[in-house]
Amino acid sequence: MKRLTICLAAVFCVALAGCGAPDEPAGSVPVESSAAAAAPTVPAVDSPAVSPADGQAATLYIGTKAAGFVEYPLVYEGALTADLLIQGISDLTGWNLTLSEPVISGKGGMSVCLSSESALFAGPPDPQKDEFHMYSGEQLAETVLDSIQKTLQMGFTGEGGDPDALDIWYYMEGEQPLNLPELGLSWPLDQPYQWESANRQ
Repeated sequence: MKRLTICLAAVFCVALAGCGAPDEPAGSVPVESSAAAAAPTVPAVDSPAVSPADGQAATLYIGTKAAGFVEYPLVYEGALTADLLIQGISDLTGWNLTLSEPVISGKGGMSVCLSSESALFAGPPDPQKDEFHMYSGEQLAETVLDSIQKTLQMGFTGEGGDPDALDIWYYMEGEQPLNLPELGLSWPLDQPYQWESANRQ
């Protein structure tokens, strides 16, 4: 009787141990559950991880045709205009590039009239920005005129086009030829601007 009781107790203990054990060995998770747990959350292909900044981008060119140009990005909103690009050069360099009237665009190119208050006539700001420091009136004039010319040509030439084919004309108030008497330089109205084509007095 004692032996039977011991045997029954042993069977009972084994049964209890079996009830507490998991139905499947540890780690044998169903394949579909494992895949679902391992799958990371991936954004849709057409949803960029970083939202683009508002506005559009253009490029400003500061320098001279002889020495080369340095490119600077310009972020803007709305339509791209010649006036906007010239204002961008002014904001970047600190040069006063006030226009007497909006830039005139036509089949022959673009015509720019800088006011008598602009740096072209009044000189550089005081103090100047180190990066855009000009050491003479002639250096400033060449840099201002070449920078505006290059920026407008690059900004308004379509892909595959020739920027040099877009003529830029400078003139003064009253539709007078551009004349810098302090430098002894002037440019005729009947020819597009080129620094080297200046009449020197």
